[in-house]
Amino acid sequence: MIHKPIITFAFLLYCAISFSQYTWTNGEVILKNGNTISGEVKIPVVSKDLIHFNGKSKVRVKSKANGEKSVFDEAQVELIKFKFSEREIAYFKYIPVSKKKQEIFCIVNTGPVTLYGRSVAMTSTHPGVISFHNLNEFYAQRANETIATPLFTARPSKSFKKRAIEYFNDCPTIVSKLRNKIFNKDDIMAVVEEYYNCNK
Repeated sequence: MIHKPIITFAFLLYCAISFSQYTWTNGEVILKNGNTISGEVKIPVVSKDLIHFNGKSKVRVKSKANGEKSVFDEAQVELIKFKFSEREIAYFKYIPVSKKKQEIFCIVNTGPVTLYGRSVAMTSTHPGVISFHNLNEFYAQRANETIATPLFTARPSKSFKKRAIEYFNDCPTIVSKLRNKIFNKDDIMAVVEEYYNCNK
């Protein structure tokens, strides 16, 4: 069983950016039928810009023995494990971001609310220049919620402050700290930890 915290915030930023590239990494894919597929694992980059969001995400596993590749989707995958070392393991899974769509996120913390994170590729256009960079997105989900809620996204329709106040409105301490600018988008881990304290 996975317990909170899954990984440190600094490690999340490192692993999310690493995994969002098309690189093979030692790991395992645990399937919903109980089977575990080991080898080198790769998940697709998520691309977001003003006019494009890439399609269905699939997990690829390459055998270390013969290089044979297998492909799995959300209907088959229960959990994805990336192993940097014996002590540095990152857990990823598909989470529902809408009624019809599931996407791959890193499990950051679990508790009364689970925090998920991922890195997305972005393009910015300036006169005569196109630049490429990564941004981190964070979603939250309680056990009784069927769809994860965005807290911070690459193309926000609401600010982190507004989203967090709405989502954590049952914790007056968080609401107060957000309104008084004690918490901001860089304090997302602290916000979630504060929520755990509210629910003890």
